[in-house]
Amino acid sequence: MTSTISVRLGKPALRDLAEIEKKWQTDRSEAIRRLLAEAVKDWKISHALEELASHRTSIGKAAQICGISLWEMIELAKQKNLDWTGYSKEDLEKDLRAVQ
Repeated sequence: MTSTISVRLGKPALRDLAEIEKKWQTDRSEAIRRLLAEAVKDWKISHALEELASHRTSIGKAAQICGISLWEMIELAKQKNLDWTGYSKEDLEKDLRAVQ
């Protein structure tokens, strides 16, 4: 199902949009749809990484929310240097002592 929405844009945004339309050789509606889709995807990833960093979601659920593979989400977490496992240095030392 599609819906029509309206939005007010200032002159600078309209100029930028016109430049994008020309570059992509498309009409205004298609340019806006593509830009919005990309912005939503970026927001989902950013939000999922925040949830992951605060241990409110799992890496698998974060990947599912973003519509990307688990491996892609792991790579994003690594790029952001996130501790998504919740496994601390103390946990490692405790486990190593238990193995010995």
